[in-house]
Amino acid sequence: MYVFGHAGLTIAAARSLDRGVDLRWAALLALAPDLLDKPVRYLFPEIVNYNTRGFGHTLLFSLFVLAAALIWTRRPRTAFALWACYAGHFLFDSMWRGENPVILLWPLLGDFPPYVRGNIVSLLTLSNVLCELAGLYAVHRLGLFNRPRLTALLKTGRLA
Repeated sequence: MYVFGHAGLTIAAARSLDRGVDLRWAALLALAPDLLDKPVRYLFPEIVNYNTRGFGHTLLFSLFVLAAALIWTRRPRTAFALWACYAGHFLFDSMWRGENPVILLWPLLGDFPPYVRGNIVSLLTLSNVLCELAGLYAVHRLGLFNRPRLTALLKTGRLA
């Protein structure tokens, strides 16, 4: 899945779970596994066996995110909503398919599996395209293509 699929759908879900949640954090946490793992793959490829999914895509790291959210927010409902934004990334990435469970349950099932290079067709699967379109629709429904509304969200973390 791509940016609008992850961030758009996550912002919509987070807002429905907790109207007080800072949607900037929701969007950032929705993208965080990729924001962590993609640079690691290119800077230290041997550590993750050249895979584009590594530590950020593990349940172990998600527990660190949950602990940080609980400490930072001091509000369990908000902390769990933010953690769900992070963990939702696993759902959108289909972490139960193929070699992904080895990554998700690292280090219990062994090292990260070697990266299998895909092609453009594998990137444009029906589920990826539909999720990206659903994310775009969510962003549209939230009014985030409206510059003043987007600016207000970026300044406050809330939708008026």
